[in-house]
Amino acid sequence: MADHESIYETILKKREEHPALPYVFQDTETAGREDTLYILLSEGISYSQKEDMARNCCDAIREAITTNEVEKIAKLLLEQPIRTFFIELRERLRVLIEIGSFTQLELHDLGMKLARNGREADMVKLGIILIGFYPHDITLKIFKVLGYHSEFTIYVTESIYHAHFRHNEILFDLVQHTTGYGRLAALFQLKPITEEQQKWVIKSGVKSNLLSNIYVNIALQKTDIRHYLFETEIDEENYSDFMYIMAYQEQLEQKSLSAQALHFMEKLVEHRTFADTFIDEAGLVTIWLKVIDSWKYDYQYLDAQVNESEPINSYWNHRFDRYEKLIRSVEVFLNKPKWQHTVMKEMINPNETDYLIVNTLQFLEMKPDFHVFSTMLARNPLGLNLLDFFLVHYPEKYFQEASDYLFALLSEQLFELPLLFVENSEPQSSDLVKVNMWLEALLKNMLEQDFFDIEWCIKILGYYQPKLRRMALLVLRKYADEWEDDDTVLTALETLREEEENRKNSRIVYKLLHMEIGPEKEVKYLPVSNVIENETTSDAVILDTKIVGTRFRDLTIAEEVVIKGKVLQLVREPSNEFDPKAIAVTLEDGYMLGYIPRTDNRILATLIDNDEVLFARFESEDLDEEEAKISVLLRKKRGPIFPDKPFGGNVVPFPTK
Repeated sequence: MADHESIYETILKKREEHPALPYVFQDTETAGREDTLYILLSEGISYSQKEDMARNCCDAIREAITTNEVEKIAKLLLEQPIRTFFIELRERLRVLIEIGSFTQLELHDLGMKLARNGREADMVKLGIILIGFYPHDITLKIFKVLGYHSEFTIYVTESIYHAHFRHNEILFDLVQHTTGYGRLAALFQLKPITEEQQKWVIKSGVKSNLLSNIYVNIALQKTDIRHYLFETEIDEENYSDFMYIMAYQEQLEQKSLSAQALHFMEKLVEHRTFADTFIDEAGLVTIWLKVIDSWKYDYQYLDAQVNESEPINSYWNHRFDRYEKLIRSVEVFLNKPKWQHTVMKEMINPNETDYLIVNTLQFLEMKPDFHVFSTMLARNPLGLNLLDFFLVHYPEKYFQEASDYLFALLSEQLFELPLLFVENSEPQSSDLVKVNMWLEALLKNMLEQDFFDIEWCIKILGYYQPKLRRMALLVLRKYADEWEDDDTVLTALETLREEEENRKNSRIVYKLLHMEIGPEKEVKYLPVSNVIENETTSDAVILDTKIVGTRFRDLTIAEEVVIKGKVLQLVREPSNEFDPKAIAVTLEDGYMLGYIPRTDNRILATLIDNDEVLFARFESEDLDEEEAKISVLLRKKRGPIFPDKPFGGNVVPFPTK
């Protein structure tokens, strides 16, 4: 915005050039995002801090009213954005008006000056709050000019909601003429009482290329919208609107579907002949997924509550029959070539989210060629749903092409960032976090499956993130035979050896370069007779202790899998020449990490020798700590209160596709 113009004047001028609503001259993906999400979703700083800032701001407002100078306000808002305390400010101003510290007219005059002449966004936001205490026609006009811009909508909606008698009518106008985070703010405050409002919210208000799932779930929090959905007769005209709600909803995602939600889904499936578009298809897939989840939850609940000999209540028999009818109806209906063509058309020209497209592909068991995803990747180059589809669900088909795609996408500058050495030091950039997730998925596939991309390993050896460097080192260790004499790899390892300060990574680098420091560390496996995979509710902690002797073991094999909470095995080693009561701590495959200390093992050895089942839980953050702490647990011979078997014999198991 021009330096000599106020924000208000700039909006007026741009509105003359582009009179369409919502405003086309705002960036809908960023305008108002920070303020709206902070105010609606975040608790932010402590209440006492907010109160202190509100008091300081009120003092600055009092001084500005007296001196007609606003520099103190500007300085205060520069130090602390108004979004962090504006609700406390509004309530404090209300009390100060009540006791006569300010008049509404005094606040209005200052507010008009800030709202109309302010060149900084926070000054305009404060102006909106102040003029809200003295509503009249001019105030409303200014509210609309500013409120149609998403940067200011949240402040206008809050001021209208708490000050204007006709606030719901004005809020409905804002919802209709805003977009992005502005519409989100207005929709949050709106109470859609009338049928006109309810119908508009369902048909138009929740539709967005950016925030559909948030819009839908904000709408579903409103009792009038839920009542409209559940009570309105479904016809060809409203079917896709209702399916849009179904596809993007999360509010209906209870562990077990409510009676209303289940009935709503049944109505949608009964009228499936109206389905024709991708959103209809995605809605039916969503219903299938929700019903399967609810069926599973109800089944497990019943299995834990009902004895083998007890008959199942007729209510549950009827409910499971409804579940089965729903999922079979959806499967049969979508098992037609038409729906494969529908999702392929959506992929080529995507309007809905990656999440819906990927869910539908998985339901239909489709694995299109990688190039078919090009438009989706252009729209969302680091999409996490696409990452899961390519590298978690179907790496056997997509690994190499996803690897090549990422190699071409990422800038070389990413691999020139200064190395970090402390674990879990993630960047603030969300894009960089996504890059890390893609790279980690690539490396994980190389570690767990038979994929190897030497170019990626070399690049990641110079990457800033220590965990990813370590994963690349572990991949190189796994495929050592394939690069042993490759000078490029050896040069990259030598370079990293000189720079690496992360102890875990340094150990692996030295081992790969055959430069072991000190004596050779032992690699030892012991036979594990009864592997304990998971804890149960009846397991009892009988001792807190540590693992000793880890410095003699090669931990590079185990350090990636041994994390806090991991179950470890305890294996007696009576033939140990140094201690006949020795108890080794191992992984499931018997790989030895160390021993229970001699001072703690006497009673434990007696228990194991008497056929008691003992195991350990890892309690430290990682194996790199000097004292790796563990808890020793006893498994009661009677087993847990509920059997380990997944399901009883009373209920027909829920189906899987």
